[in-house]
Amino acid sequence: MSTEIWKLSKFEVAERQLLQAIRLFFYRGDEISIHTLAEAAAQVLYDTKEQHGGGISIFRDSDRIRPERKKEWLQHVFRSRNFFKHGDKDAGELHEFKAVFNHFSLLDAVNLYSSAKRAWVPETLVFFSWFALAYPSILNDDDPVMRSLVESAVRGPDLIDTQDFSTWAACLEELRSGHRSFQGLVLTAGLPGKCSTSARF
Repeated sequence: MSTEIWKLSKFEVAERQLLQAIRLFFYRGDEISIHTLAEAAAQVLYDTKEQHGGGISIFRDSDRIRPERKKEWLQHVFRSRNFFKHGDKDAGELHEFKAVFNHFSLLDAVNLYSSAKRAWVPETLVFFSWFALAYPSILNDDDPVMRSLVESAVRGPDLIDTQDFSTWAACLEELRSGHRSFQGLVLTAGLPGKCSTSARF
């Protein structure tokens, strides 16, 4: 039985949740667990963004939603998250979940996390690169950072197939182990300039 005791900040908790969700995503883990972890991480990062300078949420901060319809919008966006998290009001109901929801939940969490971290870690780098290739018409292709990620981090002589998850997982491991490098990549936990209290990353 483990006797380890960890003292964790809110950011470190969200960091662990998000990076585990991304690993599960590329290793084809349980989709419900991925969604639950990604949404939990995004909520903590959003709630604490004033403390660490986090960015905007693509779901919560959209200026394309009418203010008077925002509550309704968020109910739709977080329907799966709430179904997985609570059981007091809908214990007898069934819920339809699509794995594609995870693509956007992870993107939202990665955006919030990266804004606070001010750096890429292997998991966020690989996921963002995967998303840019999987959804080329969604992200701004004029963004030099995005182009650099796709071209330098995971792109070799040929584009990696977005359905070939074993290759993406291998790329993640190469970056995490230091066998592949990328400018601006960090392997340490916690916020920049602060010592992490987390025993493991």
